[in-house]
Amino acid sequence: MKQTWKKLIGLVSAGVLTLSLAGCSIVKTQEIKETVAQTLDQYSVSTMESLVGYSAEEMQATIDTNPALDDFVVSAFEAWMDSSEELGAYQGYEDVSVKLDSNQYVVKIDAQFANRDAEVELVYDSKLNPESIGFSPYYSMGEKMTDALMNTIVGLGTVFLVLIFLSFIIYLLRFVPGFVDSFGKKKVAEAAPAPAPVPAAPAAVPEPEEELADDQELVAVIAAAVAAYEGTSADGFVVRSIRKSKKRNWR
Repeated sequence: MKQTWKKLIGLVSAGVLTLSLAGCSIVKTQEIKETVAQTLDQYSVSTMESLVGYSAEEMQATIDTNPALDDFVVSAFEAWMDSSEELGAYQGYEDVSVKLDSNQYVVKIDAQFANRDAEVELVYDSKLNPESIGFSPYYSMGEKMTDALMNTIVGLGTVFLVLIFLSFIIYLLRFVPGFVDSFGKKKVAEAAPAPAPVPAAPAAVPEPEEELADDQELVAVIAAAVAAYEGTSADGFVVRSIRKSKKRNWR
């Protein structure tokens, strides 16, 4: 395992040294000469083929046991580990292009793999030091349309779910005023003092009935007077009690 990553690091170091020597005049002229383009071509293909020759497990073990690895080596390992399962085993390459873009050299390789072809891109700085490497799988038009359709469906589904949730929230808002009013009335009812007990109405005192005029002497005198007036005997007279009427309506 140690020999594996040592070989890869040695290859990268040798490539950097070669490119640095070949690129001294390139930076001044800002043009890619044929010799430099060939050097970048060969170095990039060699680096890619060395990289894809290892499994993801071997690369992960190398990263775990060697924390002092170069940043480019680590990024290259991670790039291939992320793409190796989708692309499959390396089978070869067809074309290599080298371009100078904003003081960076970009090398693109059309590589062939068992599961899917891909574009391998390597980027170098102005001093021809490797900065990054990436794998971009090629997708057919049908796959792109399917992926776009799935993204559209997911996006629309998310929008509809959000709208349904907002509608539910708006529906619940109609119950808020009633809840607030009932809560406020409950608070007022708890704070209001208890009303004082109403005293019971006093029982009506019955009016005392007027005492009957039972004076026997007065009765006898009146009876005698009436009898004398009519010329009859007072023995047939009957004295009845007279009660005061409570009606006050006069007609």
